[in-house]
Amino acid sequence: MVVALRYGVISVDDHVQEPPDLWTRCMSRGKWGERIPHVARQADGAERWVIDGQVRPGRSLAATGALSADRSAEPQSWSEVPRTVWDPQARLAALDADRIDCSVLYPAAAGVSGEALGAIKDLELQIECVRVYNDWIIDVWAAASPRFIPQAILPVGSIEMAAAEARRAVGRGHKGLIMPAQPSQTNPAVPHLYKQEWDPLWAAIEELAVPVCFHAGSAPSVLFDISPTYDAITAAAFDNVRLSAGSAALINGMVLSGILYRFPKLEVVFPASAIDYVPFALEALDHQWERQLLAKNDGLTQRPSEIFHRQCYVTTWKEKVGLRNRRYIGADRILWESEFPRASSTYPQTAQLIENNFSEVPGQEREQILWRNAARLYKLAT
Repeated sequence: MVVALRYGVISVDDHVQEPPDLWTRCMSRGKWGERIPHVARQADGAERWVIDGQVRPGRSLAATGALSADRSAEPQSWSEVPRTVWDPQARLAALDADRIDCSVLYPAAAGVSGEALGAIKDLELQIECVRVYNDWIIDVWAAASPRFIPQAILPVGSIEMAAAEARRAVGRGHKGLIMPAQPSQTNPAVPHLYKQEWDPLWAAIEELAVPVCFHAGSAPSVLFDISPTYDAITAAAFDNVRLSAGSAALINGMVLSGILYRFPKLEVVFPASAIDYVPFALEALDHQWERQLLAKNDGLTQRPSEIFHRQCYVTTWKEKVGLRNRRYIGADRILWESEFPRASSTYPQTAQLIENNFSEVPGQEREQILWRNAARLYKLAT
C-alpha cells in the first residue's frame, strides 16, 4: 500500500459506524431471523442496536460526540447519525478538514474491539457476523481510498476459528487484527485470554506479521466504576477518563501472562490508552519483577519494561507529550490517534492540539509519533 502524506499525521484509532442494514442484507433472515444484528426502535422511541436478540446497552445509537456542538449530545435514531461516520467519501473530507493523512479503522456497533459480536454464544452466527464486518471494511472502506487502513475483528468464541479468520482477513488485505481484552467475560465458553490455550492464535498472528490491538473499554472488569451519583454528562466525561486508565492494567496483564515472552515477535497495540499512565505501570511492573517474580525462575527472565519496549505500542491524543513519557516509554513506542468521531476526539481542533501537546518534542521524535511509527507498524509505503 502506497500513501502520499500531505499533513504528516496518521491516526491509529478511529471508528466507523456500521450501517443499519449491514448484516441484514448479507445474512439469511430465514436462517437467523431477529438474531441478525440490526437497529430496532425501543419502547421509549429511541433506536438501538440489537445483536442476537439482545439490545446493546448505551446512551445513544452511535458515539458521534465529536461532530456535535454539545459533545454530550449523541444520536438516538439513525436519521440523526452524521454521514461522516458511515460514508467513506464524507470521512475523507473530514480527514482533510482536520489535516490527517490516514486513518486506522475500528468498529462501533460490533464493539470497539469486536466484543459485542464476540459475546454471541452461537459460534456459527458469531463467525458469520464477524466475516460480514471484515469483508465490508475491505470492500467499502479500503476500496474507497488507501488512506483508510483496514483491521479485522476476530470470532473469539473459538481459538481455532479466530486463527482461521485472522489468516483469511490478512489474505484479503487487513493490516491489523482487533480483539477484546477479556473475551471470557462475555463468553464463558472460551478460556481466559492469558491461558496458554490461546497460543495457537498468537503463533498465527506472529506468523502473519500484523499487530493485534486491544482497544480500551473492551474489558469492563479493569475499569473503575462510575458513581451512581453522577449525572449523565458527568458520567460520560468520567467514562472517557476511566477507559485510558484501564489500559495500564491490560499492559501489565499482557506482560505478566508470559504471552510476549513466548512470542517475541508478536506486536501489540493498546489504542485509546493515553501515555501518562504508562510510566507508572512499567515502573510498578519492574519493581515487583525484581522483588517477587525473578526469584520464581519460571522463564520470566527479562525485565517487563524491556518486553514492552520490544513489542508494545501505546497511543496519545489528549495529553502533552512530555520528556519523561518519551524517555520512559520510548518515542518509537508511541502512536498518535484522533479517536474520531467519539466525544474525546481531537476533531476538529487536531492541528491546534498537536501544536500544543508536541511543543517540547524535537522534530525527529515528533515525526516518529505522528506518522513514522504507524507507517512502519502497518507497512505503509510513504
